[in-house]
Amino acid sequence: MPLRELHPTGIELILTVNRLLDSKRSDQISTDEVLTESGISKGSLYHHFDDLQDLVETTLIYRYAKWIDLSIKRMSELLNTAKTAEDLKKSLFEITYATQKDSLANMRVERARIFAEAQNNSRLSEKLVQETERMTTSIEDLIREVIDRKLFKSNLDARTVAIFIQAYTLGLIVNDFTQDKVSYENWTSLINRIIAEIFINN
Repeated sequence: MPLRELHPTGIELILTVNRLLDSKRSDQISTDEVLTESGISKGSLYHHFDDLQDLVETTLIYRYAKWIDLSIKRMSELLNTAKTAEDLKKSLFEITYATQKDSLANMRVERARIFAEAQNNSRLSEKLVQETERMTTSIEDLIREVIDRKLFKSNLDARTVAIFIQAYTLGLIVNDFTQDKVSYENWTSLINRIIAEIFINN
């Protein structure tokens, strides 16, 4: 959700909750804490948001959208500069390495938690669907361009590839909660082998 579309008071409330979410779960945040941290009145909070939960949900989507925007920007830069199949393979390998790091474990957990919370929350679900669709469509467009340039195999479905890319960046969360963890090297090697053998038009 672009902050530029919101009123400055709404932006400050979102940024306040965003800071709080760096150290606690969404269900641990109270209205009083938000008001104290932001210096904004309760009346203003309820003017811009239906309730605290609406503010928290909007902030969760803001955090999710930030990740989406950074991912799309990086993917676009790498895929658009690839001139040959070998260039493309190297660019996609770079994306794999960047998105599978152990340091991103907390982000994977947060993404999974947003999906879980949205399951029984129609308002959050609607916001999440909009952002996920935005990312899927953006990646789909990038993949279709690569197929048109004959760098990806022509029998691939661009939208399916877009979903796959999002799924494997999140899927490593299984390994984050496993005792005998798969190594970063083995995991990225597998993903890159799939990319090289199934996607790339050699």
